[in-house]
Amino acid sequence: MVKIKGKKKEKEQRKEQRKESKQARRKGKELPRQLEEKWIGSRSEVFTRIIAKETEIRAKTAEERRKAERLVEDAKGEAATIKREATMEEIGRDYYEKEMERARHEAEEVRKQAELEAIKLKQESAVKIDEAVEFVVRCICPVETDSK
Repeated sequence: MVKIKGKKKEKEQRKEQRKESKQARRKGKELPRQLEEKWIGSRSEVFTRIIAKETEIRAKTAEERRKAERLVEDAKGEAATIKREATMEEIGRDYYEKEMERARHEAEEVRKQAELEAIKLKQESAVKIDEAVEFVVRCICPVETDSK
């Protein structure tokens, strides 16, 4: 029985040693946990802070997204305005070019008519100048024309 009691004691001592080493390990773990609680807070507080930060980041992200969407909408509006102005300029330029072409064509027609009129007047004046010269000569020199 002495041996049994000795073995039981050894067993109990080993259990005690394990228990003590477990406690020592717990104390080793507790020290960082205690420091964590001192400097950071308890785990629930940490999770609460994380959730609060996450919510804050989501709010900032949503706000920035709204700003970006507003910027995109503003840019689209400006692009539409620029496009509209460019289209109006193009329409105006097209109208201007058409009107200028019509005016050039009309001016060319007037010039052609004037040339034709000038040619016609030259021909008529050539015919009438001969008649005018004969008339003047008859008026100035009535005797000479009668002798012929």
